[in-house]
Amino acid sequence: MFCNNCHQDLKDFGELLDKIQNCPLCGGQLIKTPPKVAQKGISELLNILVNNAGEKIYLYDDLLKSELEKIDSPEFENARDKLLLLTIKHIPSSMYKVKDFSISEKQEVLETCSTRLMQDLGLQFEPSAEMLNILQERIWQKKLPLSQNSGDGIFKDPRDGRAYKTVKIGDQVWMKEELKYKCPFQNEDGLMYSKKALRYLNVPGWRLPTKDDVTKLMAMAKQTGYGDTSSTLMSLKGWEKFSVTPIDKFGFGAQPFKGCNYVRYWLKDGNVFQISIGSLGIATAFEAYVRLIKDDNVEETSKSKTVKKPAAKKAAACKR
Repeated sequence: MFCNNCHQDLKDFGELLDKIQNCPLCGGQLIKTPPKVAQKGISELLNILVNNAGEKIYLYDDLLKSELEKIDSPEFENARDKLLLLTIKHIPSSMYKVKDFSISEKQEVLETCSTRLMQDLGLQFEPSAEMLNILQERIWQKKLPLSQNSGDGIFKDPRDGRAYKTVKIGDQVWMKEELKYKCPFQNEDGLMYSKKALRYLNVPGWRLPTKDDVTKLMAMAKQTGYGDTSSTLMSLKGWEKFSVTPIDKFGFGAQPFKGCNYVRYWLKDGNVFQISIGSLGIATAFEAYVRLIKDDNVEETSKSKTVKKPAAKKAAACKR
């Protein structure tokens, strides 16, 4: 141990240091590091919480937070922080609400919760999966498999260095955020572009989506079996004042435009892909956001060069 005042090594004073508050050499106050306490896990903490408040703590985030604040034992410090992190994204309550649902429905909620932790909070797959597995066993009494989507990642725009989250949906890879590249015909808030700006927006390896791209995306949304297919693409936040329950099935995370009940994204042909309450479709607009899609026909080779993949040969010659 060193004195913060005289900077002398006090190791020769041994056990005496445990009994005094001031440095025996200079008289300065000693700053003692508290001994490390062995940490207990989330499961042990949940046992205490359920004993105190019952299983309803999983359903009500505010109740869980208040019960956690009552646990001040140092051995639960890490576990308490992890549980508080889960309540930020409403994960315990989301899992409890589907306690009696089918396995497939539980699986969908589980994947959504995993997305919230990894993409919204920036956690790695392993710690987020560990926490979700504990809650599965506690709330559902079973553990469903979690898969790490290799298509989710980060795309860095070589033009300005800005990084964007990406998400893989089927065989497509989309930007998970709105493009913010500065160029002519961009509005003041830096997100909306006019049709004249489209010529400036393609990036090596990425492009504006086509009608075929969004048609495929809409088809996947309809296959989920939910009545409101638009909710499968909506962010879990931002739509609170509207009559919709977003589920963000794929992690696309669409947020409404400035309090409106819709959002629009430019397509290559100058139309827009519109996500609104109860519907998905193609529309027209003067301004819209931009979400680029990964170009499967281009391989990124450097910041300035791209190489086009050779087109597949036709199986038969076209007839005249």
